[in-house]
Amino acid sequence: MASEAVRIEGTPTLTVVAKNAPPELSLGQVLFLVVACYAFYLLIFSLFNHYGMETTTFGDNAPYTEISSAIRHWDFSQLHPKLFWGLPYAMAALSKVTGVSDLKSLLSISLISSLVAIVIAYRLWGGWAAAYFAVISREWMERSLLGGAEPLFLACILGSFAAARKQRWLLASLLASFATIVRPMGIFALAGIGVALLVKRDYRKLTAALLIGATIGFLYILPLKLYLGNPLANVKGYDKADWNGGIPLTVPLVAIVKDALSGRATALSLARTALWIVLILASAAVIPGKRSWREYLRKFPVEGVFYALYLLFLFTYNSYWARSQFPRFAIPIIPFVVLALLPWIPKDRRLLWGFGLFSAALSAVETVGFLTVIGTIKEVL
Repeated sequence: MASEAVRIEGTPTLTVVAKNAPPELSLGQVLFLVVACYAFYLLIFSLFNHYGMETTTFGDNAPYTEISSAIRHWDFSQLHPKLFWGLPYAMAALSKVTGVSDLKSLLSISLISSLVAIVIAYRLWGGWAAAYFAVISREWMERSLLGGAEPLFLACILGSFAAARKQRWLLASLLASFATIVRPMGIFALAGIGVALLVKRDYRKLTAALLIGATIGFLYILPLKLYLGNPLANVKGYDKADWNGGIPLTVPLVAIVKDALSGRATALSLARTALWIVLILASAAVIPGKRSWREYLRKFPVEGVFYALYLLFLFTYNSYWARSQFPRFAIPIIPFVVLALLPWIPKDRRLLWGFGLFSAALSAVETVGFLTVIGTIKEVL
């Protein structure tokens, strides 16, 4: 196949569309696909599980709602401070304004942020990349529909990318700072902004960007210091619960391989993780050999630095969860994976819809659990 062109907003075409290539998807077509796949996921899920009951205990929803409630009542005396509080602050604000419960705030923010992230991905990289990104990951669908920090984090990160492309550096810094208090890896985007402004030698905006980041960081850690006695109280919560030996990073792949060899994982879980590792490494291998990608990374250093640092983090994270949660941790760079592999991905709407609906159904079954689904079907029959 001839090389394809990836549409990069506001720039010359990035050559990474074959002759006679199918037309780009419109934003309406992408959102229609996403809503249909999300609805299909929820339909399949609801056939085998109770949505309301599942969302109360899914992922980190319970501790997030506890933190949000503590923020609303400004009472942290009974709170275990693990997790970052950017999402709970947003939940508490929405709950305070609308009167809905903390859990409903979480679910609303997750869904809205997911759609916002997909819209921004469309603006950044075009319809095909945004559409495949939206439906390729079970973990993305879970966090979008059952609750999680990833949609809000990615909406802020992609919003920062879009602002940086338009040279709106202060807005880009603000969004990246918000992303950092949702999930700490947002600091990779702040690093990218710093690199971009250093290259431009725009020290005035660099100083302003640093002040924005420092201000958001100070306001974030102040309650932790005042009420919990430690500005890094939530970070300390990860020491024994998540990090091997209390150290967050290690040699690439060590934590992943160690868990894979421990015998705790099922063959299916190992296969899923291996598939994602292969996809991510294959996409990373494509980038250095493509002149178009080197041009892209030079043109948009914020995105390049974020991608490179996040990729390094993904394979060096020294956590008990480094392998089992690898597909979830990989969510922020899935758009780059899709973009790198886009020349080899079919651009047929029928195939896209078939893949999207199949992915939604399979994801819902995986969320519920294959054994639970099989047991339910046997009972019905």
